[in-house]
Amino acid sequence: MTAPVLYVYAIAREAARPDVEAVDASSSFGTVTRSGISAVFTPVDRDEFSQEAMDRRAGDLEWLGSIGYRHQAVVADLMRRTTIVPLRAFTLFSSEESLGKYLDDNAGQLTRTLGRLDGKQEWTIRIEFDAQIWSSALTNRVQTLRELSEQIATAAPGKAFLLKKKLDEERKNASRTGEESLLEEIQRAVLEKLRSEVVAESREQREGAFPQINVLVNRDEEAILQDLHRELNDKYGGDGVTLSISGPWPPYTFASMVANG
Repeated sequence: MTAPVLYVYAIAREAARPDVEAVDASSSFGTVTRSGISAVFTPVDRDEFSQEAMDRRAGDLEWLGSIGYRHQAVVADLMRRTTIVPLRAFTLFSSEESLGKYLDDNAGQLTRTLGRLDGKQEWTIRIEFDAQIWSSALTNRVQTLRELSEQIATAAPGKAFLLKKKLDEERKNASRTGEESLLEEIQRAVLEKLRSEVVAESREQREGAFPQINVLVNRDEEAILQDLHRELNDKYGGDGVTLSISGPWPPYTFASMVANG
């Protein structure tokens, strides 16, 4: 029987033991502690979790989904127990020795990251658009569109017809600028209300998905964030903009990545 590898979920301030199902559907968890920080892991079958096995099962959505679900459940459970640096799924170490060496070699950075994340949690504000209403609202938000609209109002019918076609085309071009401007406005509103860190992601950064703002807030400011969410929806609803909020999440966006070892 080959020696197992360690599937590592998170780096934690305390050696907490999760009370949920492990990634391999067992209840097996272990910790390695060095320099005052701990890594929480499950020993898993080396062959089943080898790179070759994962490549072979890349199209097995049921298997990948079950791994992702259990991984997230463990990380969420740990987040409720202690401060963590959450790790991405399939972070593997070959042995407790290699994992301990990683903790020793990176103790300073990991300790600083744990200190920055202490008492905080991540939330996501997603910005969605009603295409038709937002297109009309752009006229008021973008100066060149306002000027064209004013020209149309006083132009003769023939010229007005051509200007309307130009306005429609300019609206398409202005949509990206308008979204970026809106994203900046909402980001400023968050920073003015909350003691937080934010990471804004545009539609281009999210490969065409709606833009969003990831927010790292103190746990005691959750109510303020919820109030701000309602205020922003009231402010921008008339422009065809809807903000949805979700969380709390493990602070993936604000934690450093850890390589396999």
